[in-house]
Amino acid sequence: MSKTIQYGVDSETGLIWSRVGSEVAVPILDFEKMTPENNFRTNYNFEKYDVLSVAKEVSNLKWTRKIPIEIKNIHRKFWGFAPLKEKV
Repeated sequence: MSKTIQYGVDSETGLIWSRVGSEVAVPILDFEKMTPENNFRTNYNFEKYDVLSVAKEVSNLKWTRKIPIEIKNIHRKFWGFAPLKEKV
């Protein structure tokens, strides 16, 4: 069975989630990495959730394929997929 990744943009935050099967990768803000030294730059890590446990939040997502390849590759790495190559 081949797996596919779906990408969703949160309409409230603009953050990009991904879904494989019945699981979603949720971007979670890492507060500890926000320091004065890096001008409080935001950094997100993914956490895997069952899609039913975050059903309310999933309703805020707009599912799309129009995601930059760099961001797709971040999600693909999280899910264990090979990276996509940039089109030349």
